[in-house]
Amino acid sequence: EEMIRGALRERGMPEDLIYLALVESGFSPVARSHASAVGLWQFIAGTARRYGLEVSTYVDERRDPIKATQAALDYLEDLYERFGSWYLAAAAYNTGENRVERILRQHAGGARGDDALYWQISNRLHRETRNYVPKMLAAAILSTYRDHYGFGDVEPELPEAYEVVTIPDATEFAVIAEAAGVEADAIRRLNPQFTRRLTPPGRAVEVRIPAGRAEAFAVAYAEIPPDQ
Repeated sequence: EEMIRGALRERGMPEDLIYLALVESGFSPVARSHASAVGLWQFIAGTARRYGLEVSTYVDERRDPIKATQAALDYLEDLYERFGSWYLAAAAYNTGENRVERILRQHAGGARGDDALYWQISNRLHRETRNYVPKMLAAAILSTYRDHYGFGDVEPELPEAYEVVTIPDATEFAVIAEAAGVEADAIRRLNPQFTRRLTPPGRAVEVRIPAGRAEAFAVAYAEIPPDQ
């Protein structure tokens, strides 16, 4: 939440757009839909690549919460520029900009720039998209008025602190974890973008490890035999 809200604030975008990720994935970086959309923001591969995310054999940055968030906000900004409404931008994010464009042209005279247009055309959208903005608004209301709706005793988890280290070639998570002095699950949890529990061969990549471990990691990693 801290990371997403911070990114929204930095761009001057409505912070309630964070609930788009809740509706899309339940905030799960490894979520996959029946249409093969992946990650926190449920990108399909083509859109992900269009917004600079790597989708390859060893790396799927749709599952990287930080990079996917920046790509999603780029996409939403482009949609807002096209439609002039965050509700229409959200609908287009879910169902595709060309479909929303076509419905606006056919049933709203090509108008744009007004959130009320979403409600005007909502009955022309697929059921999933028709419910999309209401779900996002409901989530925002529930979060804002948690006490009123019986969620006042929910304690949000703290962000997981991490440091970034560079891995020069293919290395299994188990080896990285040993060098960092942590469990392999800690490396997996912080790096869901590496789909095979190892870093890709033939190039250097950045890997997140638990905070406070980078210095010890550098010493231990340097001692690992090259065949590992």
